[in-house]
Amino acid sequence: MTDNEIGSMVEQPDFQFLIEKNADGIIVVDEAGLVLFANPAAERLFGQPSRALIGSPIGVPIVVDEMSEIAIHQPGGGLVDAEIRTVETSWDGQRARLASVRDVSERRAMEDRTRHAAKMEAIGRLTAGIAHDFNNLLAVVLGSLESAKRRIEWEGSELASLLDNATRGAQQAVLLTSKLLAFARRKPLEFRQVDLSDLLASMSDLLQRTFDERIAVRAEIPSELWAVEVDPTELEAAILNLAVNARDAMPDGGELVITTENIDFARDDAEDGGGKAGPHVRISVADTGEGMTADVLNRVLEPFFTTKGAARGTGLGLSQVYGFAKQSGGYLRLRSEVNVGTTVDIYLPKAATGSDQKPQVEPSVELKTIPRARSGETVLAVEDDEDVRAITVGNLRELGYTVVEAADADAALRLLQGATTFDLLFTDLGLPGRINGKMLAGRARALHPELKILITTAYAGDVLIREGRLDPEIELLSKPFSFAALGNRVRGLLDGGRPGPGRVLLVEDEFLLNLLVTDMLAEAGFSVDAAASFGEAAKKARSGIDDLVGAIVDLGLPDRPGDELVTELRALYPNLPVVLATGYADDDVRKRFSVAKGVQLLTKPFDLDRLTAALGRAGVRISPPM
Repeated sequence: MTDNEIGSMVEQPDFQFLIEKNADGIIVVDEAGLVLFANPAAERLFGQPSRALIGSPIGVPIVVDEMSEIAIHQPGGGLVDAEIRTVETSWDGQRARLASVRDVSERRAMEDRTRHAAKMEAIGRLTAGIAHDFNNLLAVVLGSLESAKRRIEWEGSELASLLDNATRGAQQAVLLTSKLLAFARRKPLEFRQVDLSDLLASMSDLLQRTFDERIAVRAEIPSELWAVEVDPTELEAAILNLAVNARDAMPDGGELVITTENIDFARDDAEDGGGKAGPHVRISVADTGEGMTADVLNRVLEPFFTTKGAARGTGLGLSQVYGFAKQSGGYLRLRSEVNVGTTVDIYLPKAATGSDQKPQVEPSVELKTIPRARSGETVLAVEDDEDVRAITVGNLRELGYTVVEAADADAALRLLQGATTFDLLFTDLGLPGRINGKMLAGRARALHPELKILITTAYAGDVLIREGRLDPEIELLSKPFSFAALGNRVRGLLDGGRPGPGRVLLVEDEFLLNLLVTDMLAEAGFSVDAAASFGEAAKKARSGIDDLVGAIVDLGLPDRPGDELVTELRALYPNLPVVLATGYADDDVRKRFSVAKGVQLLTKPFDLDRLTAALGRAGVRISPPM
C-alpha cells in the first residue's frame, strides 16, 4: 500500500475498523497543520472529541520520517508523554501527513522508578560502606573514652565531666550511623510477632501528651488487625520519625491521624507499589500540614535531603523509615499536596501462621559491677583493625579474661588447631583474605563443637542477614559496643544464656524518655513493661506481671501523682523496690522518701549507671561478683 492510497483506504470498512480500534492515536493533518482526521485513541490522548479536533491546529511539532518525543497538554490540565512518528500521505487529493501517536507515560514512569531504585541502591551501598568505616572509628573513640573515664573515676578528677561530654557526642554519632545503616538495609533487625493495636494505641496517647496542644492526634485502629513480624523498637522509631515530621509540617497546628487496616494485595497492586503480593497491614500517618511539591517528593527518601532549616534535621528520618519497611519485607508509599498535607503509608506483610520467633537471650548482668570472667576462661579475639583490636583485647583483659589475639582467620585457625583451649571465639565479620568471620565461625565449630562464638561487625551486610533478618544461627554484637555491653554479652554466652535479672515496670508519660529508659533497662538485661499513666500502670499490675523485680515511676504522671502508685503497687507486690524519677525534687519531697524502705528518688536527667545504682539501693537483687 502506498501513502497516496491511505486517504481512500480509510473509507473501506476493514481498514476503518483497524484505524478505530488501534491503541495508538492516528491523526491526519494538512500542510498547514490543521487536523483532518482523528481516531478514538487520538481523542483520548488529546482529551478532546473528534469534532473539536478536526479543523484545529494539532498543537505539537511534526517531523516527517522521524520518531519524536512530545508532551500533549490536555484541556483539563492533564499531561501525556507520547512518541510520534509521521509519514507523507494524501487526503482528498491534497498533500497531508499521517501521524501515529503512542502514549508512553506508563513506560516513562516505570523507567523513572527503575532509575530511582538504582540510584537509591547505589546510595545505600555507599552509605553502608561509610557507616562501616565510621563505626570502626567510633569503636576506638568510645572505647578509649570509657577506659579513660574508668581510670579517672578510680583516681578522682574533674576531667570526668569533659569525658562525659565527649562520650555523649560520640554516642550521637552512633545514632547517626544507625540511621544510615537502617536506610541501607544493613542493620540487623530483631523480629518479633507484634500486636499493632496495642503498640499504636499506646504511641498515639503518648504523642498527644507530648505534642503542642494545637496539634490534635487521632488514631483509628481496628481491634482485628493481623499480627506482623517486625523489630518493635525500629517500628516505634519509624512511627516517631513520621510523627515528628508531621509536627514540623504544622507550625500553626493541625491534625495528625494514625490509621491502620488489613489489605490483601493482588499481584498488580503490589508490584505497582514495589512490594510483594499477599496480605499486608497498612499503617498510615497523615497530617494537615504544608505538604510537599513534586520535586521535593521525588527526593524526600534520599539520605541527608531535608526541607528543614539549618541544624533542625539530619535528613535521615524518612530514609530510616524507608530502610526499615524494605528490610521488614514491606514497602513505603508517600502522597503529598502543597497546603493540603502528607500521608505516609507503611505496608508490612502479615505474620506467617504459627510463626514463633526465637526470643533474644537476655544477658546476665551485675548492676554494681559489670560481670567478669571466672577463673581460667580464655577468649580468642580476631580483629584486623589494630586500634579496634587493642581496645577490645584491653577491655576483655580488664574484665578478667585471658585473651589470645589474631589479626586474620588463618592465624585464628592455627591457634584453634593448637594446644590452647578456648571458651569463646570473638571475631570481626570483615576479615582480610578469603575467610570472613562467619566462615571462620563455621570452621571453628567443626574443630570445637562446644566453643561459644560471638561475631562483631560495624554492619552486617548480606553475609549475616537473610531477607532482612539476622541469621538465627548468629550471635551478634554490633560495633561500636560499650564496655558494659561487651561484658554482659560475653558473660551471657559463656553462661549458656542464663536468664537476666527480671522484669521492671516503667511508668513514664514523656514518650522520648520512655523509649530512652526502656533502652537503658534492656542494655542492663531487664525485660520491660512500659506504661504512660497511673491508670495504665495500675491495670498492668492488677493483671499480673511475671518476674517483676522492681518499678521505675515518674513522679509527675498526667492522671495521678506517681508516689501514690507506690501504695497501689505495694498492695499487689509487697516490698517491691521502686525508683521514683523526677525532674525536680524539693526538700519536702526528699524528706518524705528518704526514710521510705525500698524507695529511691532519682533526679532527671540520669544515665544507665545512676539508674542501675538507684535500682540496687532500692533493693533490686544484685548478682554476686563473677
